[in-house]
Amino acid sequence: MQRLINIFLASFIIFFLFCNIGYTRELQDVDWDAFSENLVKAIQSDNEGLQRSAMGMIIRYAEYLNVKDARFDVVRIFRSHKNSKVRQLAMVTLYHMKDDWAMYFLKRNIKFEKDECIRKHCCCIVNSFYAEKEAKKAKKRESAIIISSK
Repeated sequence: MQRLINIFLASFIIFFLFCNIGYTRELQDVDWDAFSENLVKAIQSDNEGLQRSAMGMIIRYAEYLNVKDARFDVVRIFRSHKNSKVRQLAMVTLYHMKDDWAMYFLKRNIKFEKDECIRKHCCCIVNSFYAEKEAKKAKKRESAIIISSK
């Protein structure tokens, strides 16, 4: 019985690896500049459904995109939308954009935020962003020390 379970797990892992290789190849074939430009246009449109879909795509593929031109529009959605769920979506989108100005805006907004849930999430997002930024700085310093010691 144990041997059957091991064979099943091994075949599952091999299947997963082959599927993941195909997915990675598909991501490399995408024209990320054109996709980024279209997402910026979608965010800037007046269609709320299109804006929400674009924010979801930005969150999903943030590491491949350059959507800094949409940051002001996403901040506008965060500031002025009546639905708190859409505001949370915009806040997470700003986090995934990894933009210093947007994070500074969220940091300043915390003390004026009336929605308790959004305030708590905003604190977590801002703290996470700045912690990641500090970790990257420390890693750069560490690599510079290693290089200089050689």
